Amino acid sequence: MEFCPNFISIDDDPAAWAAAREAEGYPIVSVADHISDPQPHPHVWVTATTFALSTKKLRVMSAFSNNLFRSPVEFAHAALALQRDSGGRFEAGLGAGWAAREINGMGWEFPVPKDRAGRYIEAVQIARELLHTGKCNFKGSYYEIDIPLIGPLVEPPLLVASCAGPRVLKGVAPYVDKIELMGFSMTAAPDDPTSVMNALMSYTEDDLRQRIDLARDVAPETPLGFLALCGAGDDPALEAQSKGLGNSLFAKLVGPTEQVAETLHKLGDMGLDSVQIAPSTPDTLSNLAPLLNY
Repeated sequence: MEFCPNFISIDDDPAAWAAAREAEGYPIVSVADHISDPQPHPHVWVTATTFALSTKKLRVMSAFSNNLFRSPVEFAHAALALQRDSGGRFEAGLGAGWAAREINGMGWEFPVPKDRAGRYIEAVQIARELLHTGKCNFKGSYYEIDIPLIGPLVEPPLLVASCAGPRVLKGVAPYVDKIELMGFSMTAAPDDPTSVMNALMSYTEDDLRQRIDLARDVAPETPLGFLALCGAGDDPALEAQSKGLGNSLFAKLVGPTEQVAETLHKLGDMGLDSVQIAPSTPDTLSNLAPLLNY
């Protein structure tokens, strides 16, 4: 079981942040791929490269490159370059994209769920072929790709998918090396912020077990991960936040450090191989480090 801090800040120094996580014993860090929603984010590829160049052993993951505004060809091209420049420490996370307001704000139409899922499933296949062979000839419902050669041709990075529903899970499982399970669909979140809180409040351990069981039916040997929204410490605001989440799984991931760490370890007992931690307070990761990395 390993834990992966997620970086989303445009104010923190990514080099110093990554070096601090390496010093705390975390084996891997990640950076999300958004521009303006749900908040301003650092650029995924610039930041991931900064992580790699400012650390020695720390693995780096894109979590997750946004398929709605990046071509899978660009994704694979960047992933191969970062795999080389990091000395083989990169994990290439590719996601379907979910922030509708962000996509609409860029002047594009946010696809309906059927097309968003179909486009993502095809993109994963294209990326897999490019990462492993450097070339791709593909004709599907959403992409027509004819790339004779890209580079650098190196040992391919692990390809990681983020999955919220059964169709996507079944579609991408044959092509990826790791799967991160989304707790729930985030499609409605940008236009209806209360939907995020409602989803968090209703998500239970049984819901996660059901998703793990589904993933194991489709991909019995593929490592599984999960995104956990965490706040660990003695800040009174965390106690209030935890109470607001009711009896959900996420309520146990906010509050005293020992409680949060215990809950994170229990996720491993449920069958997860890794947990990506999205911290809600600046000291959450440092507080958790001694209880997670040993």
